[in-house]
Amino acid sequence: MEHETDVCIVGAGYAGLTAARRLTGVGKSVIVLEARDRVGGRVWTQSYDGFRLDFGGTFLGPDQDAVRKLVSEFGLETFPTNYEGEKVMAIDGATRRYGGLIPKLSVGAIGSLGVGMARLDAMAKKVPLDAPWADPRSRRWDQQSAGAWLNRHAHVPVGRQLLGATVRGVMCCDPSEVSLLHFLYLIRSANGLSNLLSTKGGYQQDQLVGGAQSMANAIAEDLGPSLLLQTPARSITREDAGVRVTADGDVSVRAGHVIVAIPPSLAAQLHFDPPLPTEKAQLLDRMPAGSVLKMLAVYDDAFWRADGLAGETVGADSPIEMTLDGSPPSGRPGIIMGFAFGPYARQLGALSDDERRTTVLAEYARRFGPRASNPADYFDHEWANEPWSRGGMMSRWAPGTITQFGAALRTPVGRIHWAGTETATVSHGTIDGAIRSGERAALEVVETS
Repeated sequence: MEHETDVCIVGAGYAGLTAARRLTGVGKSVIVLEARDRVGGRVWTQSYDGFRLDFGGTFLGPDQDAVRKLVSEFGLETFPTNYEGEKVMAIDGATRRYGGLIPKLSVGAIGSLGVGMARLDAMAKKVPLDAPWADPRSRRWDQQSAGAWLNRHAHVPVGRQLLGATVRGVMCCDPSEVSLLHFLYLIRSANGLSNLLSTKGGYQQDQLVGGAQSMANAIAEDLGPSLLLQTPARSITREDAGVRVTADGDVSVRAGHVIVAIPPSLAAQLHFDPPLPTEKAQLLDRMPAGSVLKMLAVYDDAFWRADGLAGETVGADSPIEMTLDGSPPSGRPGIIMGFAFGPYARQLGALSDDERRTTVLAEYARRFGPRASNPADYFDHEWANEPWSRGGMMSRWAPGTITQFGAALRTPVGRIHWAGTETATVSHGTIDGAIRSGERAALEVVETS
């Protein structure tokens, strides 16, 4: 089937959908090719007994203006993630309740953690958002992994352990796998480590009433027949008058421009004719996505709230390193969202379904009491096993990658443009970042058409 359009967009996650929406809004025709049978990319919502379950990206921060604007345009509603009550830390085989951002630990552990966070924040403020690869300090930070830095500067084991869990939680990989520069860049992009980690006032503050995919579904409905699901793109050919994109199902799209809005590791699998410049091709090859396993236990009600708990926990001695309250404000149903990152996600993912459920619910019971071991339902999803994601949240920069190849991150290759949360400067790695990247790519097309 042949199509002709102004712009072909590869990928119907929030980056690709936003680009399509902005382009159609200025009179451009688009064709969006999506490999999955749904839109949303690494955001995926399923309905459950009149409520919704978010298996992928979920949260909106208060200062994330791009996603907030889109929410307003569609007249959607948000609700706050529950933060009322104490948090729980699982450490050394025991559990401790605490308030605030930092748990109650020994003076030495708290000092190590506090100093480490302050040093990371101070370094992150010096990272340029537009071109970190060009700064001499960035080059020094890119030569080492986040894990190597922690080993040298976080001298108290518990402090080092908790900072390592922070790296795993936001980068979805072991600290040894990611450049210190990328971790600092993420902190800078979030305007501070506290914003990155916090619920109230931070990145986990709010959720969409209809689920994180609801806004993507609304954009898809507006696009109508311009959106082709279950149509994975396979090749992009640059021609004199534009580009030709071929996809499964004998689909061929001739367009003036193409926006590639899929994870870098998937973009690397596309066939480009002529080949991409070496720097861009090698950058795509060096940006794998990390592993994240998300676990959802559903209860009749959020019983932990009556016990004075917020639902937010940290596991320093468990592969389930974090939980949050995913319940609606009413607390019915009650939903505990659990997360395992990097090597821990792979560890849990290697278990059988029954073994994993048993392991997760035993850990929930340890943190929330025996009632947590008997949910009405249990679900989990490992994003690295999904063929059109191959990982969760965002891709990472290994040490030495971005200072060698970073100049190619967002630079168009002729009429080929690049979007995705990995290319965002503000809100890097989030839904908001994906939306910003789609808006930037759409503007590039308009300005060069």
